[in-house]
Amino acid sequence: MKRACLIVLLCGLGTARAADLGTWGDLYPIAEPDLVGTIKQRLGDMEKSGELAQKQDEFTQRVIENSLRPAPVRGLAIARENTTRLYDPTFIVSQDISDHQGTVFAKKGQRVNPLDSVPFMQTLYFIDADDPRQLAWFKSQKSTTLSVKVILVSGDIARATKALGTRIYFDQDGVLTKKFSLTAVPARVIAAPDGLHLQIDTFAVEEQP
Repeated sequence: MKRACLIVLLCGLGTARAADLGTWGDLYPIAEPDLVGTIKQRLGDMEKSGELAQKQDEFTQRVIENSLRPAPVRGLAIARENTTRLYDPTFIVSQDISDHQGTVFAKKGQRVNPLDSVPFMQTLYFIDADDPRQLAWFKSQKSTTLSVKVILVSGDIARATKALGTRIYFDQDGVLTKKFSLTAVPARVIAAPDGLHLQIDTFAVEEQP
């Protein structure tokens, strides 16, 4: 009889509404400290001791240093011979390209050479500013274009700017180096005589005694 009543009771729990069964057993406060409170307390202690200001100064200094001397481009050698090759910027359009008025000027699958529309009117110099020979090499260059850009693959931007007396760029993550398939520096990129290619030259630098 007791077994039958227990079954009926259990079945009834499945359909009955939830009810407040009260408190069972003892309750204790959570012993684990509040994470946010712990962080605030830690920051407060660091501020009082001066450690927080020191950490902030160290972080600021690291940001400045990384900005002035980004990670160098890997995989580049120092040129040991003069070389010249051509680079074809032609690409295949992946989808129709239209202007702001909706006029399609390049269709999907079409081969497009940007130099057909916009001539390359500048000279790009790629150098390692940590190599005094390459700094000297750039100073001896006589560009035939009005626009000249010095692009570092390694070195301190501020020091290179002062040494060369010109605005300096840095090839972050080697984007341009990979685009032009550079393997050695110093290198120069100019318009090829045919106007449809870019000419990439590398120049051997003399060994210092």
